[in-house]
Amino acid sequence: MMRTFVLSCFAVLFSLSGLAQKKGMPKLTFLWETEAVLNDLESVIYDAKRKVFYVTNINGHWLKPNGKGFISKLALNGEIIERKWIENIDGPTGTAMYNDKLFVADFNVILEIDLNEEKIKKVHNIKGATRINDLCVSKEGIVFGSGTKSGKLFAIEKDKVSVVKENLDWPNGLLYEENKVIIGLGDKTVKSYDLKSKKLTTITSNISNPDGIVALDNGSYLISSWEGMIHYVTANGDKKVLLDTRKEKINAADITYIPSLQMVLVPAMLQHKLMAYKLEL
Repeated sequence: MMRTFVLSCFAVLFSLSGLAQKKGMPKLTFLWETEAVLNDLESVIYDAKRKVFYVTNINGHWLKPNGKGFISKLALNGEIIERKWIENIDGPTGTAMYNDKLFVADFNVILEIDLNEEKIKKVHNIKGATRINDLCVSKEGIVFGSGTKSGKLFAIEKDKVSVVKENLDWPNGLLYEENKVIIGLGDKTVKSYDLKSKKLTTITSNISNPDGIVALDNGSYLISSWEGMIHYVTANGDKKVLLDTRKEKINAADITYIPSLQMVLVPAMLQHKLMAYKLEL
């Protein structure tokens, strides 16, 4: 009798504990996906002013420029408004927005697109870079780019290009935070580079191919692994896999998060489609 009572109490406590853990852990729920007509898509960014998404399409090998790359414009429900909104570029990857400008990495240049005129206005040549991969931008409009093959972090400030950091291990995903650039690296770490002290600090480790990095309001991050995972990483570096589509061979390239819509957008590169999930925190 006593044994039964103790076991019952333990079961109740275990159940309550499980519910608490479940309630406290973020969750991704599938919303929609586009048709498979986005060729080798790498990055997606949200334009809140115009309420559209811009998606970069490499349309070929990511290390072989071919002039066939393009950028697509999508509605918030995944409907393709204009598949080749900007076209005839070499192989666009990372994106960043500042005011009415869209910056796009395109091999050894960064394109500056005027969103009002919907055309490329400037081409910033990045000497010493064979492949700029991801981009991020500061509150002051300084654009940072990861030179994956060169191992460098570049910056464009007032049309002038500089090298911010060298000797990085295959830098990929970027995120700007106050006076810092968060960098996903080839050694499976995600590090914070302090622009003032010039110090690198590890945020988390054992994340393969960290591609997209987004910040959440609670101080945590979502970080994608290109091969098909999305990790939830807390401020102290603890992590949990929220999405794993490796068995289905669905990639998770340079993700983005829209807090107002509670929406995470995942470029499934080799499946040629964009996927959307609801994030419950």
